[in-house]
Amino acid sequence: MVNAELLEKLTSFSPDDGASEFKFSDRLSRENGWSLAYTKRVIDEYKRFLYLSAEAGHPVTPSVDVDQVWHLHLCYTRSYWHDLCRDTLGFPLHHGPTKGGSEERSKYSLWYQKTLDSYEASFECKPPSDIWPEPAVRFGRQDVRTIDCSKHFILSKRSIYLSSAVSALSLCLLGCVSNDGGFPVGIFVFMFFIFILVLIFGGKGTGSGGKGGGTGSGCSAGSSCGGCNSCGGGGCGGGCSG
Repeated sequence: MVNAELLEKLTSFSPDDGASEFKFSDRLSRENGWSLAYTKRVIDEYKRFLYLSAEAGHPVTPSVDVDQVWHLHLCYTRSYWHDLCRDTLGFPLHHGPTKGGSEERSKYSLWYQKTLDSYEASFECKPPSDIWPEPAVRFGRQDVRTIDCSKHFILSKRSIYLSSAVSALSLCLLGCVSNDGGFPVGIFVFMFFIFILVLIFGGKGTGSGGKGGGTGSGCSAGSSCGGCNSCGGGGCGGGCSG
């Protein structure tokens, strides 16, 4: 049975400070390379995770992107501990690092699957797959690092692969049309221009779609976790202690 009162309170809750020019959602979007539309969706899913942490009746684990919202929200201590935990949830929801090892990984994978099942039972719909991927994807091997975008370019593997394919095609065409001894400058410049476009925009969907890095996490009676993105490893979690 749905706890309509808690669900309404969480739906109305916002981590954004209306008086701030640079809001929580702005920071979340910038730090993860997400569009504002995708950021709003993940925040809504974070609220659903919070609901499950209180009502599922078993340990729950967030997806990678939901976990990113949780990580940042913990930095806004007044909003998290006072507005959310004290005034909305009614209990402290803690967050901590994993102990590591295969047993922890298996545990959080199981918790995550149960979370997906409870999500569907509670909200009568499947969780959106772009935010809540299957466990095998959720706990796939990942290497997540913080990068200063003002000093580095970030290119997805997809854009590199596409650019390499375009380069190979360009060389083939260059070889074919050069059999008469001439140098096809126009074709070479055109293909190089296409190469640059593919390199820049080929993987753009990954950033705007919101596929972040990260790992596994959990919520139970007491706090629990599967490792933090900043530490590498298996995600982060927390739990009801009230």
